[in-house]
Amino acid sequence: MRRCLALALLVSVCPLALAQAYKWKDAQGVTHYADAPPPGGMKYEKIKTSGTAEAPAPAPAASATAAASGTKAPASADDTPANRQKLCDQLRKNLDILNNEKVVTMDDGKGGVKQVDDATRQSQIKTAQAQMTLYCQG
Repeated sequence: MRRCLALALLVSVCPLALAQAYKWKDAQGVTHYADAPPPGGMKYEKIKTSGTAEAPAPAPAASATAAASGTKAPASADDTPANRQKLCDQLRKNLDILNNEKVVTMDDGKGGVKQVDDATRQSQIKTAQAQMTLYCQG
């Protein structure tokens, strides 16, 4: 399982090492970034990429469902057995809350909270279950 995860990570990061980025401003003054130069002969600037990318870790993924219970993901995002255990514990708590509580609130991203509707609840349950399958199986 870990080998497959590592292979998938390497395959997804490899194109980033060879990426070229372009920056330009349109007629309205909006700055654009893309992997291809702008059409129509507009002036653009090539952005030099470092060829490195940080590997995603499971802890940030937990923040989507952690918001349902009002908790935050662990500060350290290293993929260690201890962090995996914390993530799995948090996912179990989130699923318990999403499945058993009548009223669930989430951070609205603006410093407040909003009540979770049924569609969002089902989406969060599916996300948490998928994360548990990915991160919490042996």
